[in-house]
Amino acid sequence: MITLVPGSSQAEHALARRDAALPGLPWLLDNGRLSELLGETVRVTRVRYKPGTSLLVSFRRRRNGSFDYGWAMTRTPASSGKLLEREHTVRSHGGDMSILRPDPSNPETLVAVGGVEDDWALHRNLTWLRKKGIERLGLHHRPGAALLAGSTVLRYKPERRLVLLSHKASTAVVIKAAAKPAGPGQQTQFLNRLRHHGVPLLPQLADAECLAHGVTASTAWGTGDLAAGDNSTGTRTAAYTAGQALAALHCVPDVVEAGRLPTAGNRPEDLAAQLKATRTMVSALLPELEPLARDLETRLTALLLARPRTAPVLVHGDFSADQVLVGDSEVRLIDFDRAASGLAEADLGSFAAAEEAVLPAAGGSPSREALPDGGAPAGAPAGVPVSGDSAGGPKTALLAEGYLDAGGRFSQAAVDAWAAYRLFNSSVDPFRDRSPEWAADMSWHLARAKELIQ
Repeated sequence: MITLVPGSSQAEHALARRDAALPGLPWLLDNGRLSELLGETVRVTRVRYKPGTSLLVSFRRRRNGSFDYGWAMTRTPASSGKLLEREHTVRSHGGDMSILRPDPSNPETLVAVGGVEDDWALHRNLTWLRKKGIERLGLHHRPGAALLAGSTVLRYKPERRLVLLSHKASTAVVIKAAAKPAGPGQQTQFLNRLRHHGVPLLPQLADAECLAHGVTASTAWGTGDLAAGDNSTGTRTAAYTAGQALAALHCVPDVVEAGRLPTAGNRPEDLAAQLKATRTMVSALLPELEPLARDLETRLTALLLARPRTAPVLVHGDFSADQVLVGDSEVRLIDFDRAASGLAEADLGSFAAAEEAVLPAAGGSPSREALPDGGAPAGAPAGVPVSGDSAGGPKTALLAEGYLDAGGRFSQAAVDAWAAYRLFNSSVDPFRDRSPEWAADMSWHLARAKELIQ
């Protein structure tokens, strides 16, 4: 059986027709239309879509010789009053948010636009960072200057987090400002315990007050992350060393006791809710894939809740090659925001799925217009196993080797199941990240997830 998938542009036109509750949607999903609306060239970098409710995007533009980021949002006409209220609030704080009406024939269609510092979810913590946090981190900041002055934006997810690269003397510093206070996996005591048990980490610069305002920071380190590495000897060594580091993390004692950390993937209701949310979003974006998504939801729910199960360990919670920094022969693990009690195979499967989903940088996305429900497409990303193989590619194999040599143990069948779980849940990321071929990429994620568990 073949699942025919429309091209991404065609899929977006169909999405706009289905979601008539959001008449502003077409302007925010199209770089050309958004650029025309704003009067400058922009490129959408991230999307957060709630069908029938709202669409929020971040965009990048070039100003004064460097990149600048902003956001745009549209809501249903019935709830557009919230945008007007927020505009008033932002402007009362000295911000520069504005309301645009892209359709003269429908004045109730509103698009709110603002800069990073006008992000209402991040505003309070960004203001604290500019006024107090920069000084607490030991960084120089001219009084009254904008937060982004002298810094480079590395990542921006509207209403979620902003990642900056700043400088302390001759040292580069990575600063993350989130909308919410730092969680258990970001606390100093927790990270010190990991370090004590041999988990290679970066030194943290943020104190307790910074963490309470959602601000974390560390010095920049290494030459890049493992995801960017090629098939060189250095990359292969780093992947093996990362496996040893992961084994050390999984062996940290006494942090998975009740109440110390949340549970990752062990609570049936949480797992079922995540699978349902993904299936619902897949169905909203590409109705053609709803039967496959529903089948995967059923299979994964049954498979991941099956008994017997291994004892829980401390897991990273979002492990992938881009969470491993590389420097010479050493590695550092980063971003423990989702650290929790879970199964070792969840981290290994997450890494494997992320490696498969990374497309060749030079070749771009392969064409996957028609995909067998149970087979990997022709022209799949380099390193992706063919039908019947286990999850992951060369880096996963080296990671597993280092993990086993360091005393770690796992079930390959369970790793494949958790890889399928991540592939399924990340199937909507190509849309969110504005992949030019997001519709075909979504199809590939689902087809590969099914292949791993059948």
